[in-house]
Amino acid sequence: MNTVAFYSNTGQSKAIAAYLASQLGFPLIDIEANFAEHYENLVLVFPVHCQNIPDIVKDFLKNATVDNLTVIATYGKMCCGNVLYEIQRSYQKNIVAGAYIPTKHPYVENDGTFCDFDKLKPLVEKIKEPSYIQLPKLYKNPFANIFPKQRSRFGLKIQKNKDCDGCNLCAESCSFGAIKLGTTNHGCIRCLRCVALCPKKALTVKLKLPLRLYLGKKKLAKVVIYT
Repeated sequence: MNTVAFYSNTGQSKAIAAYLASQLGFPLIDIEANFAEHYENLVLVFPVHCQNIPDIVKDFLKNATVDNLTVIATYGKMCCGNVLYEIQRSYQKNIVAGAYIPTKHPYVENDGTFCDFDKLKPLVEKIKEPSYIQLPKLYKNPFANIFPKQRSRFGLKIQKNKDCDGCNLCAESCSFGAIKLGTTNHGCIRCLRCVALCPKKALTVKLKLPLRLYLGKKKLAKVVIYT
């Protein structure tokens, strides 16, 4: 089975996955809704969460075998961490290509989405003629593994305004059961899928000072490709 699979909260990773699926002629699947035990050629696209691999991606990799894997991590123009190396070390040795792609940070307005898809053509060519590579180890903040979900909750608050009409689409779309009628609970990881999908724009975010200072740092916009 040849597949492009994605995990996406705000649509950025999905857009990149859709482009690669169209170039390769592979079917496109959402790993939250579809899953197979074995893939011949798999392209996996997902966002970095606090410089870490999202739990849902870890679970997917634990339960799937892949002959030729391409891993693509999107990051919000801050630090991409070391997730591709961690995937190769812990889950999957048969990697043929990889990439870190800067996209709009979900916490930053007017940040600009990734649209330079021509830069991904080397990935397409390598996937068509696969051979295994060794991914390098990159810098990862030593504090990145310390309570990453809790750090997100401390730094950002999701607020419901008067435009909420109780449609509860936020609850239906949340992978973690972390919101109901626009009110979050302790399971929320602040991925902002609910904010992006709310049809009434009734959910907004409030950033606390430490997070605002962090997001004010110089942005990274480098596409890194390993073939």
